[in-house]
Amino acid sequence: MKKEYIILAVAIVALVLYLVLRDSDRTHYDIPEIAKPAKEQITRLDVRGPSGTLVLKRFDDVWLSQPEGYPIDKGKVGGMLDALSGLDVVSLVSEAESYGQYDLEEDKRIFIEASGGEESLLKLDIGKTASTHRHTYVKLAGDPGVYQVSGNIRRIFDVTGASLRDKKVMMLNRAAVTGITVSSGGESLTLTKISRPVEPVEESGEPPQAVTAWLTADSSDADGTVVDGILSRVVNLQCDGFPEDDFQVDLSEPTFTLIIHGAESDTLSIYGLSGEKMFLATSSQYDFPFMLSEWKINQIKKTPSEVMGQADEEE
Repeated sequence: MKKEYIILAVAIVALVLYLVLRDSDRTHYDIPEIAKPAKEQITRLDVRGPSGTLVLKRFDDVWLSQPEGYPIDKGKVGGMLDALSGLDVVSLVSEAESYGQYDLEEDKRIFIEASGGEESLLKLDIGKTASTHRHTYVKLAGDPGVYQVSGNIRRIFDVTGASLRDKKVMMLNRAAVTGITVSSGGESLTLTKISRPVEPVEESGEPPQAVTAWLTADSSDADGTVVDGILSRVVNLQCDGFPEDDFQVDLSEPTFTLIIHGAESDTLSIYGLSGEKMFLATSSQYDFPFMLSEWKINQIKKTPSEVMGQADEEE
């Protein structure tokens, strides 16, 4: 009986050693070393998947879609660069070369290629997210295995070109604004910003204060609340969408124009209604037409009379 126990113990020890050594060898062999590109190295991204084909290219610090030249949202392309430069392969899932259950077959995978200049830096196929939502199945170029990488990276790359476009169409330094011009219905009004001193209350001991006023050419006061409302909306203006690529755009006659004066002048032009409660617009800071929602238009599009606080009187 004692001999049988000794044989059993030896067998158990041998089995444990085999499993430990086997797992150690597999981990060393199965987890490939990836030459992850630094974000600064990447100058081009090619993305092909169920949502379409995208080509993004960096020019200095600006990313543009190709061949259209649409500006790309820095935060969104930054997320792509972070995912690729920090790619963390954690485990081998399958060597069976069967990819359907991982959404790595041709019609469901997302192919990614990151390049620096003419050099291809990284290629991989992205499949579905694991059930834990903390890992994603991928296939590396030249390797038939299916691996798990950290994070839900599919959601970062499963995007359309329209969803990546930069919607920031006007940015202003409000303190540097020296005046505005509004044009609507054939009428135009130019206002100049001044700082008007306000006398302190007697014996208060407080230094003289100043308030901002907006004056016409004949020194009449505009309604400062209306002007402030316009500037508050356009100082960091984001659009609500873009017309379709084949949309026929007539930019000959805007219904409203706003010029912001300062060291340089910036112009926002608004055109007619295009789609349900969406208006076509252009900005001197943005190279392409875009759409603004009706509620944003209502905050910006003020007639000269409204800017002067006369709208109620005319009614």
